[in-house]
Amino acid sequence: MIYSCGQLEVASIEIVNLFDPSDDAYSLPDTELIEGPTDGVTLDSSSSTITWRHSDPNYHYDPTHEVDYAERIYYRYRLNTATWSPWYNGINLMERQLGFWGFDTLSGLHVLQFDYLEDINYQLEIMSKYPTNIQEDNWPDISFSVDVYEGTELLISPAQVFADSGGVFFVNAKLIDVTDFMGMHLEVTYDNSFMQLQNYYLESDSTDFLLQSEGQLINFVSNDPQNGHFQLDLGLAGGSVTGISGTGNVVRLVFEHIGEIGQRSITISSESSVRDVYNNSVVQHIFPGVVSIW
Repeated sequence: MIYSCGQLEVASIEIVNLFDPSDDAYSLPDTELIEGPTDGVTLDSSSSTITWRHSDPNYHYDPTHEVDYAERIYYRYRLNTATWSPWYNGINLMERQLGFWGFDTLSGLHVLQFDYLEDINYQLEIMSKYPTNIQEDNWPDISFSVDVYEGTELLISPAQVFADSGGVFFVNAKLIDVTDFMGMHLEVTYDNSFMQLQNYYLESDSTDFLLQSEGQLINFVSNDPQNGHFQLDLGLAGGSVTGISGTGNVVRLVFEHIGEIGQRSITISSESSVRDVYNNSVVQHIFPGVVSIW
């Protein structure tokens, strides 16, 4: 018995690749900020959440799409630094679980959380690129400021530190808007399974601040890296000595990351104090810093 059949028709299959410039629906990398500070704004909060995605809806998350373009686009950012973060896409972020930077699979948004922002000016930039290494040319670049507190502050600065795994980074213990400063007791604690204090430098980047007075600087340091504790007692001594006024760094602490990725705080103990020429305690606010490891 012989069977015969007619001509077999094969339906044409349209292959869509939005990362291919030859695709009709292709558009260049272009980041759209959804939530967060706008250019020129002054925040009245020390925390801020920034979210973003591609500006072209074709690249947004859509459960009906065979390919999730939103999770495959790479991004990097920088905040008040010349150093960019690593490139991460949504897939990378879901694997790494950084904590401060994540990818929302339900919305296709990147979510970045900043805490412990200082009362200073900031510049935030976010850049995208495709898996084909085509990079964004005109990425978002916004300037904003934070103004939350009044009075003398003792804090870890920069309050937001970003570093590579296994890398070396530094923070300063900083005084803001102090008047007639004569001495301080400083206690800093940190997670020594996450970071190790390698060195410290009194007056680093702050000589002009600490040497305003003609008095002699006297300091006593107790450094206990095994328990994640650093203590500094600092005073001005001399005859007719005037106090120090203004804003400046007191001591620089240099750390090396040794643990897992993620975030940890560097905390100034509530036992810390700053005193003026009349031996009055003048600090009104004490703030920690946070170290984020990529």
